[in-house]
Amino acid sequence: MAPFHLHNIAENLQLVADMGYGDVALAVPRDDGKLEVTADARPMTAVAALAASRVGRALKQDDELEAYQAFESGEPVMGEQRRITRGISYATAAYPVGEPPHAVIIRDVAQQVIEAPGKMESAFMDAAEELLDSIRREPLLDVRTGVPFSTVRLAGDGVLRVGPSGSVTYASPNAVNIMRLAGVEGVLPGLPVSALPGAAVSIAPVVGSKGALATEVEAGERVLRYRSISLPAGALVLVEDVTEARRREQELKVKEATIREVHHRVKNNLQTIASLLRIQARRVQSEDARRALREATERVSSMAVVHELLSGSDEERIDFAQAADTVVDMVRRGLAGEGPHVSVDLEGSTGLVPANVATSLALVLAELMHNAIEHGFVGREEGLVTVTMRRIPGELVLSVRDDGVGLPPGFDPATHSNLGLEIVRTIVQDDLRGTLSFSGGRGTTVTVRFPLAGTQED
Repeated sequence: MAPFHLHNIAENLQLVADMGYGDVALAVPRDDGKLEVTADARPMTAVAALAASRVGRALKQDDELEAYQAFESGEPVMGEQRRITRGISYATAAYPVGEPPHAVIIRDVAQQVIEAPGKMESAFMDAAEELLDSIRREPLLDVRTGVPFSTVRLAGDGVLRVGPSGSVTYASPNAVNIMRLAGVEGVLPGLPVSALPGAAVSIAPVVGSKGALATEVEAGERVLRYRSISLPAGALVLVEDVTEARRREQELKVKEATIREVHHRVKNNLQTIASLLRIQARRVQSEDARRALREATERVSSMAVVHELLSGSDEERIDFAQAADTVVDMVRRGLAGEGPHVSVDLEGSTGLVPANVATSLALVLAELMHNAIEHGFVGREEGLVTVTMRRIPGELVLSVRDDGVGLPPGFDPATHSNLGLEIVRTIVQDDLRGTLSFSGGRGTTVTVRFPLAGTQED
């Protein structure tokens, strides 16, 4: 239980630091008897007493007497000695964790916070003391699921204290504003917690129990997010008005659904066009015209592949390797029976690629595959085409290599009149802002390189 308990404490240290306006650290004993800091947090709400994090540092007993006393005695120690760092005077308190103690929590609070706290500061610091007393004894768990619970205090949070009787004993200014927008009128202190919107499912299950609960409730036109934590004397409640955030999320979901529907319709339209081109190809008498129509069908179908993947994606990016697999198989099957038997290997990965880049790259891959299969194995009965994709920082590299007859004598890609090659050159240079290179030898390798921001994990 000890590691689990200590991890739960570490996860809640920032809440304690912000509510208590002071630095908080968790220290555990080492084999040599010294206490070592394993986690700490500095307040976002007040001046930090210490200059920097102490995680990984062993504490000297002379410097942190309260910590060693609390660990040895098993009782909290409120230090009376004032220390000074960077001109800041602060007091130290220490709280043993567990029975018998297996760790200690150290709290350092600047003197200026202790000497002149306002009503809000006093209420928050009292809550921090009670929270410390709770989490040092046992882990903070969700009252419904039993899983570890942790949270932090956000800038826009309202803070409520609920007494053992179930009435509000304190409400911060933010809490008053949030409740007023949710339709709660009048003074909050003294009000039964049942009068708060959604309290029956978000606060009541915590009062009088041990644990915590995070919930969202709708109150009129507002959406409130509660994080309620049981304390020895009632509960601490953090409440946030997330109405605008949820509205933006809903708008984004509608937008994403609309975009997916657009991609779905584009895919359907492209597939319809491809079907019409196939029908026309079967009706024409000229072999050149039939071949041109089949190539046009491949180009349209390669773009449809990308839009099909985008129609099932939550963002305007796809893993192009999935599209490449479909495009490669489509071209191979389309040319089956018209030449040698060709095997295709697909290697590497691309990670997520923007939609516009994926569409252009699918068209490039279809053209390069078609050229490799149609022109690379003249006089051969079989062959191999290898498609390799590689993502490196800031760049994507695609190569199509065949083990065929190689480039014809005097081949110049800049002046070659092949329509497919002209399409590839235009897309690579104008759309992708990349480079296109050819190499011969045993077979032909065509390499496309173009800039692509980010890394595969983006």
